Amino acid sequence: MAWFPGIFKAALKFSGIDGLQFLGVAKFTFDAGVVANRTIAAHGTGVKIPSNSVVVGGFFDVNTLFTSNGANAGTIAIMVEGAGDIQAAAAVSGAPYSSIGRKAIVPKANTPESTSIKVTTEKEITCTVAVQTLLTGKLTGYIYYVPGVASA
Repeated sequence: MAWFPGIFKAALKFSGIDGLQFLGVAKFTFDAGVVANRTIAAHGTGVKIPSNSVVVGGFFDVNTLFTSNGANAGTIAIMVEGAGDIQAAAAVSGAPYSSIGRKAIVPKANTPESTSIKVTTEKEITCTVAVQTLLTGKLTGYIYYVPGVASA
């Protein structure tokens, strides 16, 4: 299904035109089973939100529990535009990473005027590991966005 990205890129050319638009969904995965993702660092997911888009909601699903070296004090933060703007850094020993299931993110579809995030340039969804290296865990995220136009 390689034609999907082309359709969305073509649709973004029309984001400045009034009329019907689309709601984009950026699906990403962060998997500590991939050794490179275990280190204390920012880890890009390879999924990018288009320039001038407005993130209006979404969620992530913890598929397998996260653990880290030592006392599970390792933290994970998820960001698009700025540090922790999707999910603030939280220890894997507590919420939201210590239980399997769907978890809320900061932008809320019912309050986009106060919680949405407008990306200034194309931004990669990034998961940042801190405090302790990870051992296990996997999540799948879904970020909802609408194409926008540049602000003056």
